[in-house]
Amino acid sequence: MRLLKTFLLSLMLSCSAAVAAQPRAADNPAATTADQQSAHESALVTEMSDKLAEATKSASNWKTAFWVMTALYVFVYIMGRRRLMRKIWSRNRELREALDKAEESDRMKTAFIRNMSHEIRTPLNAINGFSQLLCNPEYELSEDEKRDMVGRITKNVDNITHIVAELLDMSEGESLHEKVAVAVNKVCARLLDEVKQNDAKGLYYMFESELDDDFTILSSEKNLERIIRHILGNAVKFTDKGSVTMHCRKVNRTLQVAIADTGIGIAPEQRETIFENFVKLNDSADGVGLGLSLSRRLARQLGGDIVLDTTYTGGSRFILTLPLKD
Repeated sequence: MRLLKTFLLSLMLSCSAAVAAQPRAADNPAATTADQQSAHESALVTEMSDKLAEATKSASNWKTAFWVMTALYVFVYIMGRRRLMRKIWSRNRELREALDKAEESDRMKTAFIRNMSHEIRTPLNAINGFSQLLCNPEYELSEDEKRDMVGRITKNVDNITHIVAELLDMSEGESLHEKVAVAVNKVCARLLDEVKQNDAKGLYYMFESELDDDFTILSSEKNLERIIRHILGNAVKFTDKGSVTMHCRKVNRTLQVAIADTGIGIAPEQRETIFENFVKLNDSADGVGLGLSLSRRLARQLGGDIVLDTTYTGGSRFILTLPLKD
């Protein structure tokens, strides 16, 4: 009986230690591996079996054997319970992650519908109203008034075209394009000149480059142009006076294209969210808030990135980096 008591006591201590260790393993899954846990449990089972055999040999009656078997059953039950709980906790983590993704997807869908409803309906209402005024013979309009209305219609049509273009860019964001030798200075200077030609604010545009005119990078020219157009578009949109500057240079094994403006800048609390979908610094501004998020996704697809230069205080400066390959 003394041996049986020793066996039961050691069994209780082993089970207690195993149960007590479980929350720590759940809180820190990296603390122990599944193989280590299984090996530890196997060792415990082997130890208990040896003690059971020893106790059974020395048992003098069936009651002793009964309690020994009961203790072993409890031990095996606790070990199986631990394995089951680990599976349940792992499954619960997976379900929580899936639920979070589903809720985020639902929020994005709601934001998309809300933004599209507002951004498309507003210019359509303006186009419809001005068109009715121009076509109604009962209204006598001067030539200046007609030109003003035609200009407003054209502007709203351009807004809708820009929204549709952003949506198409987003749908093509994951598509891969053939990489070719891109003449960086030529492409950047041309895109900056296009923005300058369409500017009605009278901003000053400057292109600076530390690269040779024949410098090229192996990349997707179409995606590179899309990235730069989005950043330039934002720079012009949020700059009422001053300048927009593009600077190209090579740093170690990366190409850097920095686009700076003298606009309203970005508040510190918004710097972490500007690269998310449907985020707009100004709700009254044109667009649906996809430009920066799409640009970053395209840049990372090319092996680079886009970051906001938080050290720049004269407005906003975004830096596009792309890897250079031998």
